[in-house]
Amino acid sequence: MQDIIAIYGSTCSLKTEVAQQLSRLTGFKVTNRGELATTRAKFLRLATAGQLSIEEHRRIDAETLRMAARDERLMIFESSLMDAVLRDVPRVFWVRLYADDATRNARWTRRKEDGGGRTRQLGESVSARDAEDAKLRSMLYASTAGAVTPAIEIDTSGQKAPDVAARIWAAFEKTSGIQNVVTNKPEMDKSAARGINPGPASGVVRRFSAKQSPFGGYIADDRSGKEIYVHKSALKGASELAPGTRVEFQIVEDGFGGFKATNVTLAAA
Repeated sequence: MQDIIAIYGSTCSLKTEVAQQLSRLTGFKVTNRGELATTRAKFLRLATAGQLSIEEHRRIDAETLRMAARDERLMIFESSLMDAVLRDVPRVFWVRLYADDATRNARWTRRKEDGGGRTRQLGESVSARDAEDAKLRSMLYASTAGAVTPAIEIDTSGQKAPDVAARIWAAFEKTSGIQNVVTNKPEMDKSAARGINPGPASGVVRRFSAKQSPFGGYIADDRSGKEIYVHKSALKGASELAPGTRVEFQIVEDGFGGFKATNVTLAAA
């Protein structure tokens, strides 16, 4: 690993959106520790990731550290607790994002509405999520204070994710020596998501298995012609899908610089 961009900060400080924009800008993947935790919590049918056991959180941290040790040109990491998780990893470019309470509460409300009230990354409120994160930080890392010194701090109140991402990348380029990544990234990274747009979609199931990895399958999107990943938990009113089945679904960002299908239902006859 030559360099890591690690983004941290309180909930609704625009971390996920900025990390996704950095991924689009550079072609490098995003690792979201919070997504790993919420996925595990959903599997265990827990309300929030904060309800996971300490042992589960330590396993997630260990997996995050294994990812950070990979021999990659660059990786982007994002989480409220990332400063504590990667504090002993060398050559990390630390980014702290923050926003005023009014902005954070407005973002929280919007995400809840966009998720139909079921957004699993959020708790009951911004203050409840802050308290949950502080408790985890204390239990897991024996500290409630910041574990690192950020290379850049940005107030994201009133700002858009692409603009914040551009500022971060400009600052990172000056210290890392990594430049021209967009023109030098592999062709497969350039075209992987081309033509895919978030929102309502329809398509045909290519392959699917709820019992074998990746515990889901792929849908050929009618609009883009690309295959969209669908996890078995995204199915509504079905537990399996046969190849060739026509379905309707929502395309959403997956938190890793790509897209996935949610709310998958059988297409009307």
